[in-house]
Amino acid sequence: MIFYIGILALACVYGMKIFGFREFNKDYLSRDNTTAVKGIFVVLVFMSHFLQYYKMSGPFDVLYKEIRLFLGQLVVVMFLFYSGYGIYESIKRKGTSYVKSFPKNRVLKTLFHLDLAILIFFIRNLIMDIEMTVPKVLLSLIGWTSIGNSNWFMFAILVLYIIVYVAFLVFKKNKVLGIVATTALTVVYIILMKEFSGMDAYWYNTVLCLPLGMWYSCLKDKINAVMMKNDIIYLAITAVVAAVFLLVHNNKRELPVYILWTIMFTLLVVFGTMKVNLGNKVLYWLGNHVFSVYILQRLPMALFAKIDFIAAEREYFFVLSFAATVILAELFDRGTGALDKLIFDRKKRPAKADLKKV
Repeated sequence: MIFYIGILALACVYGMKIFGFREFNKDYLSRDNTTAVKGIFVVLVFMSHFLQYYKMSGPFDVLYKEIRLFLGQLVVVMFLFYSGYGIYESIKRKGTSYVKSFPKNRVLKTLFHLDLAILIFFIRNLIMDIEMTVPKVLLSLIGWTSIGNSNWFMFAILVLYIIVYVAFLVFKKNKVLGIVATTALTVVYIILMKEFSGMDAYWYNTVLCLPLGMWYSCLKDKINAVMMKNDIIYLAITAVVAAVFLLVHNNKRELPVYILWTIMFTLLVVFGTMKVNLGNKVLYWLGNHVFSVYILQRLPMALFAKIDFIAAEREYFFVLSFAATVILAELFDRGTGALDKLIFDRKKRPAKADLKKV
């Protein structure tokens, strides 16, 4: 598995532009650059999930296992951060009209895509005679349970979208209070999940990275003015963040420390992109298909795990699973894109009175 980390590293280097002394990447939060970063992390998520279907045995596999244990839930934090950042950038540009579109364009559309994926897993389970209960299937439609798919992230992101909608609808005249309310409600979500849900900590220990992205968007100009003033300041602040990240690593069993750990890592990645621009088209494609790659990857993994001559050859198993996931993701996104145009993106027809004027 460690060899695939090496391939991922080479993919990152290919097309990369490194900014030298007194130079900074002014577009480090552009859509192209953030999408490529998400491409890196969706591959790491794929590799993490792959371990659930493949038994590691070789010495290089053990080395990867140590890397995976170190990363933990860090593989998802950039999705949350960039989502929060993008949401607040849109709120700054479009205001209340964007917030009011949240139920349809964020919550319902995400739920629709999730449920289409659940339908695929449901059909797969019927074909393979995998047992399902009615409550489990119904709850899987909102991400609370799973019928073979990845689910916790989908439940969390749906809740976070609702939190953002409520917070900014209440404080539509004060955007900063909207972020404060989003942060506070996210903390309430963490507490409720921790105390009453019975779910593992990974269901909630990274979710504050979404409001972190909103705060970063709000303070971006001030952060840039400080960080990009000169290389000494940039390196000093980055070194402090890195030091905190490493110092709290051994104590991250405590939830507040774990949350701090994820925040420090997120900032390290963001600060790193101030000096690096990723220009790899493969990473961009993967980052542009994050949802479908994330939600569908278990289909080929589970299928090939049952085919002995493939499962026994780890290289074939991994490559075939990844290739099949890419093909499924492309087909799924083309299909959902067409359905979105029919259901969510239809232009409102002019009223009869307006037609007479034409």
